[in-house]
Amino acid sequence: MTSAGLTNVTDVSVLDGVISWKDSSSKNNNTNQVKSQNVIFVLDRSQASSGDKAGYIISALVEDSEKSPEERFQLLLLATDSVPDELLQKFRIGGLPVYLKPVEGKQDVDVIVSTKSGVGLSQQFWQTVLQPLWSSVDELSSEVNVLITQDEHSVRNFAQSLGSSTSKSRTVVLLSGDGGVVDLINGGSHDAPHQQLLLAVLPLGTGNALFSSLHKPLWIAEDGKIEDISSLVLGLRTLFNGVSANLPLFHASFPPGSRIVKFKPATKEQETSSDDSAATALHLAKEEIQVSHLYGAVVASYGFHSSLIYESDTPEYRVHGDKRFGMVAQELLRESHAYNAQVDIRHPSSSEWETIPGNEHTYVLITPLSNMERTFTISPASKPLDGKLRLVQFGNIGGERTMDAMMKAYDGGKHVGLKWDDGHEVRYEEVDELRVTILEEDERWHKVCIDGTIVDIPKGGQLSVRKEEESGFQILVDTRVLPKTS
Repeated sequence: MTSAGLTNVTDVSVLDGVISWKDSSSKNNNTNQVKSQNVIFVLDRSQASSGDKAGYIISALVEDSEKSPEERFQLLLLATDSVPDELLQKFRIGGLPVYLKPVEGKQDVDVIVSTKSGVGLSQQFWQTVLQPLWSSVDELSSEVNVLITQDEHSVRNFAQSLGSSTSKSRTVVLLSGDGGVVDLINGGSHDAPHQQLLLAVLPLGTGNALFSSLHKPLWIAEDGKIEDISSLVLGLRTLFNGVSANLPLFHASFPPGSRIVKFKPATKEQETSSDDSAATALHLAKEEIQVSHLYGAVVASYGFHSSLIYESDTPEYRVHGDKRFGMVAQELLRESHAYNAQVDIRHPSSSEWETIPGNEHTYVLITPLSNMERTFTISPASKPLDGKLRLVQFGNIGGERTMDAMMKAYDGGKHVGLKWDDGHEVRYEEVDELRVTILEEDERWHKVCIDGTIVDIPKGGQLSVRKEEESGFQILVDTRVLPKTS
């Protein structure tokens, strides 16, 4: 059941985190309920732009992952004359925030619906949740540009077109995973952004690392227990009642001869000429694009992590659907390849470079985020928006111990501080720059990962990652995650 219209209700009450009410139009006088954690906002209609209506609208989102995509989301819009103070204090808004109101020549507002993100729920979410929710606050302006992505190039093409606008500011609402953010920040020019760009992310991807990390204080309790609150509810709360903050980015550069490697739908000519039977069966073709640099907001890696991301995307494993990630991980752990590379780091406020001892590595990863997904804490010391890059690295420790370290990352980041009797340990520290020089002969082990994009670096080539002090991008966050000012 999905309700896009208002339901008039009475007798709204709150007890032990549960909201109860009665439907005015119902003859049976039954009491309905929803958990407070499902509430998005309570609109004070007297404060809204029209200002000609009294009362309130309570909005809530209920999700059921067991149901079909068409029935997965249930949006509740409850109109009532009075609301308990407890709800008003936590969820009250007075109307549409300024950053969601397009003003000709001054501010643009876009909604990007990434149809291929995650399990493909973005379009359904837009139609059954966000669009009616937006309209319940204020009529959805025809000046809001809605982009339904057609292919993998849609977001980058959109980003490239931004330079033609005369408006000084722009809000882009992304219904996508991390990939949508990556395409946006790499699609446009970073040289002289004439437009203040504000990103608002509604997490409809697979891992949603950026969203999970930026909202971590809202979904994890003080004792470290993960609370059962919907990421989409958190995202909608932030969308309608958030504040902008600088989005920390990093800059990754590559040597000449480096290529982005990916698989895309094949043309008939490509299928005929391909000698890759797995690719042909899936109608895929390998695509390689020269690249000199990329901007990232999530992760840069070499070793086990980058191999996992790359090989799970190959035709051989794509045929296995979601199971492919576990299958690739098992195969990589079984092989326990020692990645041959020189790794150099530069610490904050230091001009000296340090070479990590030994040239055999299993895991080299740098990130400004705490979590790759809600349950996978790769960098427990990272705080939302702190902009600090942290390195996680360990040498050739074998498949069993690599698995142990990964499992501890799923246990709240307990891989940090791991040491073994033979002197190996998980290295974890803040760095400002990282350099990885690829020494491998076999091209299979030349792959690095930047926010999910795979780059093949030639032997002897160097991946260089550094903090980007001024990203030029703002991101919408909850006020409670802003860094405390002393």
